[in-house]
Amino acid sequence: MRFRQSVKYRLMIGFVLVMIPIIAYMLFNNSISRELVKTKVSETYSNTLSIFSGQIDHYLMQIDDYLYKMAVLDPDIGLLSSYPVNSNEYTLTKVRIDAKLNRDVGVYNLLNSVFLFQPNDIIFGTESLYGETHKLINAHMLADKDRQDEMLLYGKTNWYIGESERIDGKYFLINYIKINDSIYFGAIVTIKAIHELLLIQWNDGEIGYSDIYLTEENGLTAALTGLEGLEQDSTSSIIESNEREFVIMDQFSDVTNVAYRLAIPEKTIMKELLFFRNATLVAPIFFLVVLGLYVLFMQRMLFKPLHELMLGMKKISLGNLGVRLKHNKTVEFDFLANTFNDMAEQVKNLKIDVYEEQLRVKQGELKQLQSQINPHFYMNSLNIIYNFAVLEEMESVKKMSLHLADYFRFIMTSNQEMITLREELKHIENYIVIQQLRFPNRLEMNMLDVEPYLDYRITALTIQPFIENAIVHGFKNRKQMFRIVVTAKQATATTFTITIADNGTGFTAEVLEKLQRREPIVDEQRRSLGIGNVIERLELLYGARASIAFSNHAETGGAVVDITFPIQEEGS
Repeated sequence: MRFRQSVKYRLMIGFVLVMIPIIAYMLFNNSISRELVKTKVSETYSNTLSIFSGQIDHYLMQIDDYLYKMAVLDPDIGLLSSYPVNSNEYTLTKVRIDAKLNRDVGVYNLLNSVFLFQPNDIIFGTESLYGETHKLINAHMLADKDRQDEMLLYGKTNWYIGESERIDGKYFLINYIKINDSIYFGAIVTIKAIHELLLIQWNDGEIGYSDIYLTEENGLTAALTGLEGLEQDSTSSIIESNEREFVIMDQFSDVTNVAYRLAIPEKTIMKELLFFRNATLVAPIFFLVVLGLYVLFMQRMLFKPLHELMLGMKKISLGNLGVRLKHNKTVEFDFLANTFNDMAEQVKNLKIDVYEEQLRVKQGELKQLQSQINPHFYMNSLNIIYNFAVLEEMESVKKMSLHLADYFRFIMTSNQEMITLREELKHIENYIVIQQLRFPNRLEMNMLDVEPYLDYRITALTIQPFIENAIVHGFKNRKQMFRIVVTAKQATATTFTITIADNGTGFTAEVLEKLQRREPIVDEQRRSLGIGNVIERLELLYGARASIAFSNHAETGGAVVDITFPIQEEGS
């Protein structure tokens, strides 16, 4: 699992590390593209607005030329002031001038009204309501006929902004020429008419928002049409209104004190880049989905078979030789699965053969260890029989011969690895009787609490060697009684312990240290104590389930041996 996760995470991290520069490049490229497009589109709109402003100025200058020409060259305008107002000549001249003005008002672009003003009479041609236009001209000419001197301060022509509710759109441009002290010749252009031409190029609300502003020395002041509520800003700056962003472009007129403003929503400029912007935003999500599908595919095709192979190998290493891999749809992993199954079967067969061979070797070793006879004990026993015979103690000879025969019969004829505790103790009794005949009234052995455990199975000849070692090495003082006590007790739920204790000299410190390290022990005559024999047989049969502990009795100082066996009842 750890391997699969490691490879999976490494693939994901590698994929992410590759995609991060790509996504960063796309975002950076999108940002640069937006600014570039914004700049170029703004330049295009600004140029168009400049052309529009030039056209309007051209129309106004054409009207200026018309006013100058009429004022200078037209004979009727020059003669009008020479006639009395109510005379026939004045009336005929007025009719001719009126016809010309009504003719000319429809000739020039943007021209709303053209008039000839004198305090007692107004002659004009208009496309608006006659009465309202008459009142408008009369009111403004009486109030503002000296405004043209103020306009010259700004380097403009005589066109200036007027305001009146009598005209459509409220705001208008007016210009006039002073012919003499009492007569003025002028023209009116409505701001609405100019704005309508502006809207022809920019459809309000779809392409952009347009407006016309009054200008003074400090810049733009009041909006004359359109964008009410839109914040004013400097030329080509970005403002925000109604939670929308605009690119603002201003163009100032060279003829009059007005400026044309165009506000283009940024989304209109970026309309063609919406796809690329959305693609940039969607790309990371798309890449993550692709990554997820890729990981799922790799998990199914690569990680899962590898995990099953590793799990099978782990089970094999733990000793489970019955594990087998399933067939895989992938040719390569199917080949690996078949090879693994064949190898597992071969390892299983090989391990069985090796195990059987080890059992045969162990059985041979056990037979050899069980058949070992202490030659010194054998020779001493024959000498004792001889001495009894010399002393003609026939009963002792009979008793010694009988127990000695049973003792050696058990050793030589027993081919069982496991015997009951009862059989082991019976063999020990034969040995003790022989030793008691050798040391009369100086040796005794007691068996305590052994009845519950007599039917438990133990390794043959595991207790008797420690009884023999106790007599040979612990029974040094022959003048006092030497006692051996064999006891049994439950150690755990699955084990019981046999304890052999004596009142002899006990183990020396050197011998105890060697016994704890499991080193071979020999006496001063270079004879093995046989302890290593017992330890080796216990390890061969029980492994870690059996143990031997050596110590000296705290009170008597004699040797104490604790042998722990696993519980195996007879017949089990």
